Amino acid sequence: MNIELWSLLLLGFGLGMLHALDADHVMAVTGLSCQKPDKKTSVLFCARWALGHGAALILIGTLVMFLGMAIPEELSAYAENLVGVVLIMIGLYVLWDIVRQRAHLHFHRHDSLPQHAHWHSHRHGMSEHQKDSHRHKHAPVFVGVLHGTAGSAPLLALLPLSQLSSPWLGMSYLLLFGFGVFLAMLIFGGVIGQVFGWMKRWGNQAITSLRVGVSLLSIAYGMKLLVTAF
Repeated sequence: MNIELWSLLLLGFGLGMLHALDADHVMAVTGLSCQKPDKKTSVLFCARWALGHGAALILIGTLVMFLGMAIPEELSAYAENLVGVVLIMIGLYVLWDIVRQRAHLHFHRHDSLPQHAHWHSHRHGMSEHQKDSHRHKHAPVFVGVLHGTAGSAPLLALLPLSQLSSPWLGMSYLLLFGFGVFLAMLIFGGVIGQVFGWMKRWGNQAITSLRVGVSLLSIAYGMKLLVTAF
């Protein structure tokens, strides 16, 4: 294998790392991760997203290189529109989850002291919340598949394939591109998980404020994608 092919394969890895940090990707994984803000969950959500993203690219590449199929141009556009819808849904879900678990004033008294109030939340004791987390653990994979189909991913991953003399070299390019995406997402998941850990030290109000901000940004970016499409 000559130096030009090695350079092309390494380019695929680098492009994958850069592509992972596209704004819509960051919005999606952050919105999903903040449903349970801790480092382990953030890394797992990002890893699942990257696996879905890579699976879509491998499927597209296999259809093109080994079966000679032409991928309809409309497919990427439809997937891009659906990404916008999903980002809006993620933002709305996070807002609904915040309202569902909202803190409330709890009045009580200690011995002979006057009655007073403090904020109280049942968040950590909600079995329904745990059920929701279990039901939605595959959501990052689904969103990753959409992102792998939409936008610039097929363009970045498939344009150089015409320069490769073997479909197996093309598949190697796709695998390295996907690995770059996966590695960058693991790093990003660790970073946002660390941010969540810092925010927890400031109390539930800080975490709630962060979740509200992420949800609003997700909704706004999803609407931007839809408006741009039309």
